[in-house]
Amino acid sequence: LLMLSGGIDSAYCLWQRVRAGQYTRTHHVSLADHEGRRDVEDRAVQQILDWMRRNGGEGLIEHTSSAMDFRDMWIPKNFHAWAYWAGAIMASPRGQSITTVILPRHSDAFRGGPNSPGARKSDAAYRGHIKLICGREPRLSLPMAHLTKAEAVAAMPEDLLRLCWWCRRPRAGQPCHKCMTCRQVDPALAARWRR
Repeated sequence: LLMLSGGIDSAYCLWQRVRAGQYTRTHHVSLADHEGRRDVEDRAVQQILDWMRRNGGEGLIEHTSSAMDFRDMWIPKNFHAWAYWAGAIMASPRGQSITTVILPRHSDAFRGGPNSPGARKSDAAYRGHIKLICGREPRLSLPMAHLTKAEAVAAMPEDLLRLCWWCRRPRAGQPCHKCMTCRQVDPALAARWRR
């Protein structure tokens, strides 16, 4: 099971699985919150799925979506919401055979690296929330944990990369160039387009 956000990391993981001919159950949470990226992420997910189907993924992807609206409320880390939906999917009659959750996490996703307190909290949330909901603990797969965000950007097909979204706090549909993700992606894209 792969939570497909419309971002570079989840698109990278799905691309790798499609290249390997692996069936993948994907799910997108259309998240409305004060950061304001729902529309750009929703659009990116559809474009990524279309690209995957045109490039070897036809018949390999089963996709569903759901929605959450936090309005102006403060929200906890997104991984809590993703873990909830992963647990709901795994608890459903059709999700009983799912045992693995793919975490699209690169090596510099958390300050302090892959073994940082933030990364451990994310792992604990996935294991704990999912087990509470579906009664079994998932195996967590981190297929890009050996890559930095910049390395993932450099490795992806250019036409797929152009469909992805990354900014946490877009302004008028454009990246803010200030959030942590923009600070990682902006120089990686600049290097990529210079090649």
